[in-house]
Amino acid sequence: MDEAVCDTVDTMLASVQADVNDPDLTYKLRAARQLLVACKDENEAFKHTLESVELDDETAEQLRRLGYLD
Repeated sequence: MDEAVCDTVDTMLASVQADVNDPDLTYKLRAARQLLVACKDENEAFKHTLESVELDDETAEQLRRLGYLD
């Protein structure tokens, strides 16, 4: 997931969380935001791993088009 997309989703969840008064829903929104951070971290680790591996040109280009490589 692109970092800008993750940040946008987090901003949206935070704004909803600020408006919610139900403690159960607040907990779920907070948990979703924490999972989003974990997802960003996993994606970043995946990108670093891909960058350290030697890939053939075709595979590298496909991963670049999919947003996994810069």
